Amino acid sequence: MPVFFLHKVKAIFFIPVKCRLVLLKRTLIPVKSLLLAEMMSLAREVVHPCKRREYTFTCLVCPLSGVKYSAIPILAILSEDNTVTIVKINQPTISMRKSVLFILLCMSGVSAYAQQVLKGTVKDATSRQPVPGATVKVVGKTTGVTTNEKGEFQIDVPANAQLQISSVGFENVTIAAKLIQAGPILMQIRLMDMKEAVVVGYGTQQKRNVTNSISTVKSTELTAEKNIASDFGKALQGRVPGVYIASREGTPGNAASIMIRGAQSVSAVATNPLIVIDGLVVDGNTISINSINPQDIESVEVLKDAASAAIYGARGSTGVIIITTKKGRANSKPTLNVNMYTGVNNVPTSRHMMNTAEYASAFDDSRNNRIGDIDNKLANPGNLTAGQIKQLNDEKTVLKNQLAGFNVADRSIDWLDRIKHKNAPVNNLQASMSGGGDRNNYYMSLGRYAETASMGSGRYERITGRLDVTQQVNNWLKVNGNINITQGVNKDMSNPIIAAMSARPDTPEDPIILPDGMLGYYIGIQQHPLGAMMDNKNKNKTNIYLGSLSADLQLMKELSFRSAFNATKYNGLSINFMPPTGYQGYFNNGVFKTTGTDNFSYNFDNYFTYNKRISKLGINATLGYTYYSNELNSFGYELYGFPKIDNITGGGAAATYGSTANIGSMNTNNREISDAYFFRTGLDWEGKYLLNASIRRDGSSKLAKDNRYSWFPSVSAGWDMSRESFLSDVKVVNQLKLRTSYGMSGNMRPLGYFDSRNLMKATSYVGNQALILNTIVGNPSIRWERTKQLDAGVDVALLNNRITFTADYYNKTTDGLMTSNDVSWIYGAGNMPDNIGSIRNYGVDLQLAVSSRQGATIGWRVSTNMNINRNKILSMKDSTALFGALVFGGPQSRSKVGQPVGSVMLFESQGVDPQTGDMIYTDRNKDGRWDSNDYVSVPIALPTFTGGTTLTLSYKRFTLDALFTYVVGNKVYDYYEQTLRNYSLDYTGAMPNKFDNLANRWKKPGDVSDVPRAITGVHGAGQTADWNSKPSTQFITDASYMRLRNISLAYVVPAAVLQKAKINQVRVYASMENVFTITKYKGFDPEAVSNTGIVSTNLPNPRAAVIGIDLTF
Repeated sequence: MPVFFLHKVKAIFFIPVKCRLVLLKRTLIPVKSLLLAEMMSLAREVVHPCKRREYTFTCLVCPLSGVKYSAIPILAILSEDNTVTIVKINQPTISMRKSVLFILLCMSGVSAYAQQVLKGTVKDATSRQPVPGATVKVVGKTTGVTTNEKGEFQIDVPANAQLQISSVGFENVTIAAKLIQAGPILMQIRLMDMKEAVVVGYGTQQKRNVTNSISTVKSTELTAEKNIASDFGKALQGRVPGVYIASREGTPGNAASIMIRGAQSVSAVATNPLIVIDGLVVDGNTISINSINPQDIESVEVLKDAASAAIYGARGSTGVIIITTKKGRANSKPTLNVNMYTGVNNVPTSRHMMNTAEYASAFDDSRNNRIGDIDNKLANPGNLTAGQIKQLNDEKTVLKNQLAGFNVADRSIDWLDRIKHKNAPVNNLQASMSGGGDRNNYYMSLGRYAETASMGSGRYERITGRLDVTQQVNNWLKVNGNINITQGVNKDMSNPIIAAMSARPDTPEDPIILPDGMLGYYIGIQQHPLGAMMDNKNKNKTNIYLGSLSADLQLMKELSFRSAFNATKYNGLSINFMPPTGYQGYFNNGVFKTTGTDNFSYNFDNYFTYNKRISKLGINATLGYTYYSNELNSFGYELYGFPKIDNITGGGAAATYGSTANIGSMNTNNREISDAYFFRTGLDWEGKYLLNASIRRDGSSKLAKDNRYSWFPSVSAGWDMSRESFLSDVKVVNQLKLRTSYGMSGNMRPLGYFDSRNLMKATSYVGNQALILNTIVGNPSIRWERTKQLDAGVDVALLNNRITFTADYYNKTTDGLMTSNDVSWIYGAGNMPDNIGSIRNYGVDLQLAVSSRQGATIGWRVSTNMNINRNKILSMKDSTALFGALVFGGPQSRSKVGQPVGSVMLFESQGVDPQTGDMIYTDRNKDGRWDSNDYVSVPIALPTFTGGTTLTLSYKRFTLDALFTYVVGNKVYDYYEQTLRNYSLDYTGAMPNKFDNLANRWKKPGDVSDVPRAITGVHGAGQTADWNSKPSTQFITDASYMRLRNISLAYVVPAAVLQKAKINQVRVYASMENVFTITKYKGFDPEAVSNTGIVSTNLPNPRAAVIGIDLTF
């Protein structure tokens, strides 16, 4: 039976309706008549709507019998006999559970069911201040109005309509339109919800009951303006404590590297965590993590401790990232969202080369200094032989001829600046639609991201599409299917950074095109920097398909079963043509190379879930089985010998004009199969005492039979002290939970598909067919890497969750480290995979968040996190092991007992001798020689601590977001600086240019400088040609930095402006990425270095600036 309210009062009416108040003792109080004004006071303020069309009110004054009521919730339910039931009396106040407001008003010409204009006010439930800019719309309609500065609004509504009120920072409110004028609509500030679900392996848990170390990132942190690069990994930078994410390469489309709680493998490529997308296990070594559109992601859970990752067994030791994608909502009309932005990328200038005058001075000094050394030796020949004297005189003659023939042009170009593509465009367009009916929901999206290289040449384009459909077939069966398609294309990418650093500053602006079509060279065969960008015809194309099909069966109230088939398909094709007229193809008369990869993997999961509550005891359990298959095929071929004709890029040209004998081909076929049984159970007593345990048994075809299977157990416990009686009255504390966990997980990523077996391959010997061993000897004794981790943490929430704090201490040890160990060639190969040692990581994760709202117009939130990690190798079979690839002429990156992973072996520099201008190195064994016995081990690959801080400030319709990230204690080895200390002519016939800081080098006795003199030929105490440029500690530099990673400003357009356009919401924004960096590092980018800590040819990360718009229909 409906309740009617008068929306316009012209006079005071008496209600000719008999009413009764029924007290607990059934005492009847007849009421002959009530004033309308008094009846309306029963429903003075609306708080929020409740289920089943019941509405909550706050009663301030009751006119009946002079009894005063406290400000308490009252549910307005109309009873058949028009009575008010009072269930509890606490004098002098009365709390009411049910009340009836039955008001029949007779207004001439006014019908309660007709279209009407309603006026209302929206206020903050806490401060009772107005909420301006709130959107008010009729449920089911796309248009609406917004509140003014006083929180007031006016809207046309049909009879029996419901209104939805929303505002940034508040919980949404839905209320019957007929209740609007009963009083102001009060909105609650949206704060952290302890009851929200957290996704864990094969299930979910309430956040309050989690006893593991799990961090969550919501979709609001992954929006387009906060992640211009549209890369999932980069979007997480600085947002999760204990997760170190680095964008090590500024090339468009390049994915970031992710490391959770330190490096726990001596393999430089085995640090990325396991990625699980809606239950689909993704192999990060093959499929890039940026293959999924960040705007399709609903939430991200990062499992950091072994207890949470142990459910993934042999794949979880490096951590697990679980991605849950967006889905439609049942009983909702179609909602279309379009987000687009456009902008530019630029590489900030941070390093410069010598100008022409400085270059000429360095060339002259290097020759004259060597001639001076030769003259000193010839003046005091000592034990020099006649042959040695002749050799010195010949060298002196060559140097004089170089000086006599040396000249420079009247131009000076900074080629590092010239190869930049200034204001390189970047564009993004994403569209999604979602909705659902009574028993189904859907979500679909399309996206296109395009970026042009800001240094060098090339362009990256990514197109994504996603479809997710869920159908509730009946009360016990629900099915879901989804597919994600990504196509990425890199075209004509080039990295001319070496050519730009090496090129003489007087090299002409345009490459020289010779009459035969060849690219000419100004000096010798030195590559022209612009020619390096032109001489590049390549295309890398990837197609990635991610799909899943699942069925959920509700077998009993407490028991459910889930079966899910998840599959990935990856096709990659790389085509590279180096024409014979270019620098790269010149030596082989052109090269055409094609390589391809085809990867298909799937996991088939089946598991039961049991949930039951028996009085105060809660029980949940999961039991299941999973099967995983991964097949990887690759192919490729190379063709040589092409005519010097433009636009000849096909392989057929080589067969026609070139030699078919110069054709190489390669192909591989690999497959891995694994399966596992797993069980997890959880108990809680009144939500206070929490206990969880899991165990998993994994097996893999990568391992030999005796070591194929292994167990991975875990246990965790928690105590929610805030639910204890001694804290129940402490209103300031919303949660105080202590937790601890211990578990074991595994890793086998460093292991090849067949590393436990000896494989043969066909070849030829003395013209006949033969079989030989592969380059790696198989090891049937190799086993899993096992990581055991202890975690202890505390979760705190205060002041209605406005302040939250989380702290974790962890200590994890990994044994059975896998790597390829050197063995004698009597085995037929030089190395063999082996378990060689153990490593330890320990540290602290900290996170603090504070949010508040000042009045009705200003809100703010600050969240900061930090990880402090220490890494140490505990044991190894040999004293050291190679970490990463060898660098020609550079440092040896190795792992050594007692040192962190990724230390480099270097000579210890003592600076520049002010008398001679040459470097001084420590002779550690005092034998008068400088060799590998004098090396010191210097840790550089891992930072001491990392973290980030996010700031959010909202004012009326404006929202400002900023993200700062910082990395402290990491060092890098500047391989660029080392190689350019050499002043000799290189293989091109020219002396490469130098960084401009070398202009401040030592020049005469008594000079104090950190840069040695310019010299070519043998020199220094060791009398070697590379004495001043030996790999040493002089090239170690502090690469700590703090970076304003992202800053964005958004504005929500008032709904009244959009009403005629049928647009639900419009948000415009401007955003910048990599805004500035504070660092002592003098190189290009302290972040863009290899994971070994060695600066090589990595392009710096660009600075991006975009403007965009977000539309919701």
